[in-house]
Amino acid sequence: MAADTSQRADGSGSDGSARPTGRPSREAAEQIEATMLDAALATFIEAGFQGASMEAIARRAGVTKRTLYRRARTKSDLFVEVVERLARQSGMPNLARVEAGPLEQRLQAAGEILLGWLLNPHAIALYRMIVAEAARQPGLALSVDGPFQRASTAIAAILGEDGARPAETVRMGADMFVRLVAGEALDRAAQGIEPAGVSDRTHARAMAAIAFFLAGWRSWPASAPSLP
Repeated sequence: MAADTSQRADGSGSDGSARPTGRPSREAAEQIEATMLDAALATFIEAGFQGASMEAIARRAGVTKRTLYRRARTKSDLFVEVVERLARQSGMPNLARVEAGPLEQRLQAAGEILLGWLLNPHAIALYRMIVAEAARQPGLALSVDGPFQRASTAIAAILGEDGARPAETVRMGADMFVRLVAGEALDRAAQGIEPAGVSDRTHARAMAAIAFFLAGWRSWPASAPSLP
């Protein structure tokens, strides 16, 4: 009987043994990483956080568990990597590159980026998972807070150019903007009230929320104390 010489995606043998293929090229390493994160996303969505296992993810990706554990020490770490990658793929970093122009126009562009990121079907599925795991994994939501904090920082940079206000006030305004413009839409989609994606209705409500926010922002005295 002929020996099985097939290889996994990471270059190991089909039985998990190492094969003398040498160090993978940068392109190959990036492809292996993408394959692992794709497999992790699909497994988390299908099985939930509790039901997903590192073994199942490695098997789906066609790599050994050792290779997967080199990428992420724990399942929670891998979940964070999945969330971070989805934010990048959904355009969230573009918040830091909104073109100069009138404040309302810039905030509208930022709002559209937020909606495109947070109403992605995969983002909604992961959000539902975080809520479902809140009692068992109370730290999970905090562990994936990075993209939200960077989004708020990008909005704060836009608001900070609109007159002199204390940094604390600007940051408070940015946090409120994110929640007002995208928070309701995300919650409604996560609850199944609205479909995933940016519908005409969702877009119109977001633009109205931006106008509502601007009315309050422009009337907020620069000397007013920030909320704690």
